[in-house]
Amino acid sequence: MSMWYESWFDSPFYHQLYKDRDNVEAARFITNLVEYLNPLDTARFLDLACGKGRHCLQLYKLGLQVDGADYSENSINYASQFRNENLHFYKHDMRDALPNTYNYILNLFTSFGYFETREEHLQTLKHIHNGLEPDGIFVFDFLNLTVVKNNLVANETVLKDGVNFAINRAIVNNQITKTISFENEGGEYIFKEKVMALSATDLLGMMEQVGFTLKDSFGNYSLQKFDEQQSKRLILILKK
Repeated sequence: MSMWYESWFDSPFYHQLYKDRDNVEAARFITNLVEYLNPLDTARFLDLACGKGRHCLQLYKLGLQVDGADYSENSINYASQFRNENLHFYKHDMRDALPNTYNYILNLFTSFGYFETREEHLQTLKHIHNGLEPDGIFVFDFLNLTVVKNNLVANETVLKDGVNFAINRAIVNNQITKTISFENEGGEYIFKEKVMALSATDLLGMMEQVGFTLKDSFGNYSLQKFDEQQSKRLILILKK
């Protein structure tokens, strides 16, 4: 049986539903992050689970050498139109070893927690750790489970380009689930998203288990300090 992300991330409806993600916010976040990291001009970055490459493009515009890797072939095909000598893209399953090593690896916008077992997630983190140069930095951006639980919107409808997406959210079997149902051109569709309900404590334990050391933590894209009760994001800066 195929997993939910194998069909959903390659679906045109996925990109239709999320077409209005805030590129201005993404650009501001990357600018803030690079200013904080202060990388050398020769540093190599990987955006792991890069989607269509919006963060990669911002890194490149700041003069950095960037690779983007993603499981979705359609996303990589789209992003590859921007390829040049300092910006590359390739298809990759994050559970597999990385083909190159980097000074910085980024995993942004809750692009983790998709798999069924803790072992798969630990395997992913081990590959990231091994894919970093000595003293390399891993930037990990995840949801803040405490705030998600306290503010979960169970049901909503989102209209995009004439399609009404009915969205149901719940926490089931320690997974944050989103069921997306809609009709289009006479067809009925149902897709699911599932992310493991991992707390800050859970995630830090996994990071330390594979060899990472916590350097800093932030709670939003302006890089304000993390507050478990209020921060919408959990952004971890980890050192190999």
